[in-house]
Amino acid sequence: MTDLDLDALADWLDDEARPEECLDIHGLHGYLTALTVCGEPLDDEWLANALGASLHDLPEDEAQWFADHCVALCQAIGNELYSDDQVGVTFEPTVDWQDSPMQFWCEGFMEVVFARPERFTHPNEDNLATLLLPIEVGSGFFADEADYQPLYRQPKLLKQMFDQIPELLTDLYLLLNSPEKL
Repeated sequence: MTDLDLDALADWLDDEARPEECLDIHGLHGYLTALTVCGEPLDDEWLANALGASLHDLPEDEAQWFADHCVALCQAIGNELYSDDQVGVTFEPTVDWQDSPMQFWCEGFMEVVFARPERFTHPNEDNLATLLLPIEVGSGFFADEADYQPLYRQPKLLKQMFDQIPELLTDLYLLLNSPEKL
């Protein structure tokens, strides 16, 4: 998927004709990254959830265009994960995480984690928790929880955690998709 394709998708998602629940390009990229990381196939239900409406609510050519671009983006993400390249995310990590593209990306990722928790399990729970923690914190979904609040008061730690997100995605992918040792 080219940068022009990504820009066209971003513009389409930001169009006022989209439902309020529609993910922006950052949220969609995080969402599709999570689907790819956990090996969940992209289908009409996932696309409708990302769109905030049924694909049948769109003109057929628009629905097909959206689906095709999401498939292409998933394939690009999958290729980066499979080739052990750092995944190109749509945000710059920032400690000013609230209402940032990074937060929207992390929220999109976490939507899949919440929807399919069984796909985000591993016998090495500590390693899995360590890999998911920066994304959980970046989403802000846990900002009011007592266990997470000390993290939000440490800007240096936040910077370190958020800077790790692009590179930890490959580790997370490998953890969830590699066969267990016999």
